[in-house]
Amino acid sequence: MAPPPTLRRSLLVLALTAALMPAAGPLAGAATPTIRLDDLSQRPSVRPATFQVTTTVALGGLHWSHWGAPTATGSGTLRINTCRPNCATGRIRVLHGALLQVRGVRIDRDQRYYRQYRILDRAFTPSERATYTRWTDAYVPSDFR
Repeated sequence: MAPPPTLRRSLLVLALTAALMPAAGPLAGAATPTIRLDDLSQRPSVRPATFQVTTTVALGGLHWSHWGAPTATGSGTLRINTCRPNCATGRIRVLHGALLQVRGVRIDRDQRYYRQYRILDRAFTPSERATYTRWTDAYVPSDFR
């Protein structure tokens, strides 16, 4: 025997309400705050395709994983100007598959930025390894004022 139409409607409304409750909860309207990354180019962005470390060192073609997590990792191509004999005529060392890791959060002008970075690559020379694999403070817009 089928339930009366009024009871069916009530059960349907109750089921729909229960299904929609989590979306209407306190976190429904709260967006995850955006985390940006700034570099020497002074163009902070979310999941940047490039990261300018210095005037002679940059990463390009970055593809990111876990952006917004405590640590995010981007994989791309690292270009290092050897500056030998000088930067104008130095050789460009290209390392494909270099990893850029970022971590921590720093607030600047009411915006969130990853606070530190490091670069990892199996083909680093000992000098490059000592320079790039340690955690280094990342830039925020106030650093350029």
